[in-house]
Amino acid sequence: MYERLKDVFDNREDNYMLPFYWQHGDHYDTIPEEVERIYRSGARAFCVESRPHRDFCGEGWWRDMDRILAEAENPDFAGPKWWQDMDVILDEARKRDMKVWILDDDHFPTGHAAGHIAKDHPELRKWQLVERHVDVMGPLTDALLLADKTNEENILLGVYAYPRVPDRDSAILEDCRPEPLCLTEGMEGDFLRFAVPEGCWRVFFLYKSRRGNDHPDYIDMLREESVRVLIDAVYEPHYAHYARYFGNTIAGFFSDEPSLGNGWFGSHSRDMGMYNRRVGMPGLALPWNDRIPGMMAEALGYDPSSLLPALWFGMGEKTGELRHAYMDAVTKLYRDCFTRQLGGWCAEHGVQYIGHIIEDMNAHGRLGCSAGHYFRSLDGQHMSGIDIVLHQIIPGMADWTHTATAFGNNADPAFFDYVLGKLASSFAHIGTETEGRAMCEVFGAYGWAEGAPVMKWLLDYLLVRGVNRFVPHAFSPAFPDPDCPPHFGAAGKDPQYDGFSALMKYGNRAAHLLSGGVHRADAAILYHADAEWMNRDGGAMLTQVPAKTLYDAHIDFDILPADCFTGDSGSRVYPARAENGCLVVGNARYRVLVIPAAEMLPEKLEKALTEMKDAGVPVIRMDFKTSPTELLEAVDAVSARSVRVEGDYPLLRICHYTSGSAEIFMFVNESVSDPVHTSVRLPLSGEQSRGVVLDMLHDGAYSVDAEDGTIRLDLTPNQSVIAVFDAADNLPAVPEQKMWTVSEDAGLTFRVETASYDRAGAYTLFDEAMPADRLYSVTGPKGDPAFSGTVRYTASFEGKREALAVDLGEVGQTSRLWLNGRDLGVRVCPPYRYDLTDALIEGENTLVIEAANTLANAVRDHFSSFMAIPASGILGPVRFLRLERD
Repeated sequence: MYERLKDVFDNREDNYMLPFYWQHGDHYDTIPEEVERIYRSGARAFCVESRPHRDFCGEGWWRDMDRILAEAENPDFAGPKWWQDMDVILDEARKRDMKVWILDDDHFPTGHAAGHIAKDHPELRKWQLVERHVDVMGPLTDALLLADKTNEENILLGVYAYPRVPDRDSAILEDCRPEPLCLTEGMEGDFLRFAVPEGCWRVFFLYKSRRGNDHPDYIDMLREESVRVLIDAVYEPHYAHYARYFGNTIAGFFSDEPSLGNGWFGSHSRDMGMYNRRVGMPGLALPWNDRIPGMMAEALGYDPSSLLPALWFGMGEKTGELRHAYMDAVTKLYRDCFTRQLGGWCAEHGVQYIGHIIEDMNAHGRLGCSAGHYFRSLDGQHMSGIDIVLHQIIPGMADWTHTATAFGNNADPAFFDYVLGKLASSFAHIGTETEGRAMCEVFGAYGWAEGAPVMKWLLDYLLVRGVNRFVPHAFSPAFPDPDCPPHFGAAGKDPQYDGFSALMKYGNRAAHLLSGGVHRADAAILYHADAEWMNRDGGAMLTQVPAKTLYDAHIDFDILPADCFTGDSGSRVYPARAENGCLVVGNARYRVLVIPAAEMLPEKLEKALTEMKDAGVPVIRMDFKTSPTELLEAVDAVSARSVRVEGDYPLLRICHYTSGSAEIFMFVNESVSDPVHTSVRLPLSGEQSRGVVLDMLHDGAYSVDAEDGTIRLDLTPNQSVIAVFDAADNLPAVPEQKMWTVSEDAGLTFRVETASYDRAGAYTLFDEAMPADRLYSVTGPKGDPAFSGTVRYTASFEGKREALAVDLGEVGQTSRLWLNGRDLGVRVCPPYRYDLTDALIEGENTLVIEAANTLANAVRDHFSSFMAIPASGILGPVRFLRLERD
């Protein structure tokens, strides 16, 4: 039997859940209770985060952040109180055989180094490249131009004048002609002497400056000795205190949203927002290191110093290659100095290094709040990583830009629904050190309105896209805690705790089954970062354009960076090669390579792509007019589809893994309203005609026949299953699927009681009798909109020993059912269906159902205002189900 399938049946799966556990520094006595609450949820690891602020984005938050960034220190972190708390945390974790991860700074984003840069090493703060320019008309004799004041924080690098291209003749990439006059020798104090030739000239003053930095007291990610300050401030002290735990109880360190941090500097243009800061934008301060000109020169074959203004303004044909060479240098320095140095330290000390950057809205390939290149920014980590927070993804919104608490208050589903998860899984598949591990920080800052149904949808979104490690956000010892709810457990007052715990068990089992194999994707898409760096706005198609077309047509894909093709010896991704008409990267094989449209690509990359095509790899080069239909026709022309779905079900998501002789598939219906009723043809051999379908959320399994490679698939909205196909002798014996096709009104009358969150465990009578056909939401017009808690429904019915199930219909939001005292489990999403057969008795049967909503109704938080709060309780219709009759 496939070993991981056997593990699942034997309840021996590994742990894939490591939720955040926030340390506020003022809940010492409750640490054992909180660790036990994490353990009881089903998670067997957690990540400790210093989180001293409980008024996130409120007046107190900004006041505290101003103080922290000004004083650059947190006296508790890595101090006596921190070690006192960590002593207890690690001891409690050890008792339960749990793993502990540590967020690697005193507060997010990583890079503050617990204040040691500002306090001890101001010389190691970040440098930026900034420019100031002036346009002058010649001829002028002995003209003087004023320069900025220079000092040790603002160093003049050079002064250059360029002939302007008249506006009527200029293109976006050609503001000036690349024919510079070097004027640096003409500087006298604060003045530049310049005998202006005839015509219009733009004079650039280039400075290496401490200005233009969003995080002025953070480490410099482009400088090894600056990053070392973070190691000495955080990593080394933890090792000094807890070396005995490293590699056993302590699993590793987590970097949260480190970034280049360059900000808006100039006044002659408008800031396009934190997600959009990129090379080619006038007014943007750019990350700088003195090694950059040399790295650019090596790539370009000439000294770029006199043409650096092309990083902001067009300089003709060389503009693209200059910008690419600059970004190439910056992202390699970030990789080598930051990520690899931290990853190397962790490997040397027997632990792992994980985390994520800000990926939002294409920021992953840009500057500012991110790190320039998704794959390079994580190169050195032992897992790939992303996060889903702040309503970035809302179930059912795959075709609508929607409101969110993320920056700008809008989220683009083209990126979040079609690219974000695939970035993580792609790097996991092709990274030489990730070994298939893809992590996501998930559930955070959605508000208390985010109940278990939404969490289940998000979990499936990630699993089917190849993510297999999860950092639920977050357990907090404080309640109520306004800092980015929901907080699981809520000090024992969370009505959704049972539902959350069911999801932790489900996630562990599903991730275990989907890990360890080889991902099978038909297509590869070239990562767009290199193209965007070197092309003007609109000159490079984003990855999500082909991604949405392929994914909605059930053509799975990975995203591959140019480093796979260009042979960068420093990259820790597997090199691409052609083999028997396929593109091969590590263990991954792709039938087709899709190149998003771009006006130009780096010459080295173009050569590599041509070689791939000449070696027999089908390469589809899109242009800006390529329609979805044309792309799919091109894919079909090279026979690149291995899975075929009958009918139109774009929100049916499918992933495929191979492990030994087993073929593993996950099927997820991401629609929130429409069921799936279809046939799916799968790439199976004749020996794999039998399969086992697992509904692991409900501990169900049944056999399926796929003699012709086709199976029948019926999924309610938000339902998912995993199917394993293998030779019959390698599969466990499981029953045939029960077909509950005969239904009838249950005809029950319920006794209804409620327990509000502040009276947990104390049920009070709500209504003497509520017939099933008159069930209603207890927070609806007939109830109390401020109610948060659990509703208990009790009913009796006459029964006999037979095959019988009950479907509760609509439930808000989770249910737990007992029949005759036997616990039949938790349901967190449709179908809210229970098989009653084994618990039925002859005569009177007692049915008890508890339906729990969330704390959103009673604990009103800002984040919950971005989601609809569902109805509460059982709305029905409640129906008994019987097997179809022959």
